[in-house]
Amino acid sequence: MESNGLKLPKRIPTSIITGFLGSGKTTILNDIINYKEFKNTLLIINEFGKISIDHHLIKKKSDDKIVLNNGCLCCSFSGDLVKTLDDTLKLKKKFDRIIIETSGLADPIPIVQTIVSDQIISEKIKFKSLITVVDTVNFQNDLHNHLENFKQITSADIILLSKTDISENDKKKEVIKELKKLNLHAEILDKNLLKLNEIKKLFTNFNIKKLTIQKIDNTLKNKPNFLHKKNFVNETKKVKSISVNIKHNITKDGLKLWLNALARFKSNNLLRMKGIIKVEKKVLLINAVQKVFHEPIKLDKWPFDDRQSKIVFITKNLDDEDLKKTINVLNFKKESKNKINKLSFSQKDYSNFVNAMSKFDALTTLDR
Repeated sequence: MESNGLKLPKRIPTSIITGFLGSGKTTILNDIINYKEFKNTLLIINEFGKISIDHHLIKKKSDDKIVLNNGCLCCSFSGDLVKTLDDTLKLKKKFDRIIIETSGLADPIPIVQTIVSDQIISEKIKFKSLITVVDTVNFQNDLHNHLENFKQITSADIILLSKTDISENDKKKEVIKELKKLNLHAEILDKNLLKLNEIKKLFTNFNIKKLTIQKIDNTLKNKPNFLHKKNFVNETKKVKSISVNIKHNITKDGLKLWLNALARFKSNNLLRMKGIIKVEKKVLLINAVQKVFHEPIKLDKWPFDDRQSKIVFITKNLDDEDLKKTINVLNFKKESKNKINKLSFSQKDYSNFVNAMSKFDALTTLDR
């Protein structure tokens, strides 16, 4: 990463582990945190009482911090995540990674948004993945009665099933089927079928590029069904997937305009969005979770057999056509080349811009 010709420090990869009350996320942290792979890890948790750490493994301890012999720093926070991160990162010159555990009743999206957009810490840390632990036994009750659990599931990159050892196999299959309808993009894994080393790798070697390519390819081939379920909470009544192949060219101007307009006018109904697209001569991975739009990731090569850009959306209460018509904005291009005033629009530019915004029903939305 460079800014004005100066090389900036490498940002620390940051994972979030979430899951509803009693799902087992703390058990997972207890299983892995004392291993050498987590040397120089910053672990931010809600309260120490839940983390079981043997006394002989503790090197230093204070009211809100525990340092383990392997160099892992465990730090509790009660509200101000930015202050906790900023203060803690000043204590040590370098951390290899950061893991943040949310409370069972937390919506993880504001935490992701803080990591991605906060001016103080976004230059120091980089969001890597969101891991959601799902209780197979209590899945239906947790999901149907608690909006937080719905958000934890729909925003996940990885879903870890817990308690499958005390759940019937048919129950597990039904849970996986419903999870796939709620979140096509996530990798769903059974914790009890994973070796400890495989669980550790979810925090250390997770490859979002590879996972995204696989999921988009599978989604477009399998054409998943919509999710409609009676007596479901309102937030989940109209959750569905929308897959789009894009044949026309995508411009830099068009991508910027489309992402900004999508965030402004459609994000309330956008649960997830991932895509692999060609922008002029570059191949980019784009990724959004509700109101959080991540910085596009550059790929080395085009990963599919055909040459069409591909985007998969998971939406709620959003009409297919209302979303698909916005895709034409991706080929928007500013025609005028006025070097004196870069903010100027020619009459044609303005006409093209108004036409692009009409695809988002922008004027109607702003008038409300």
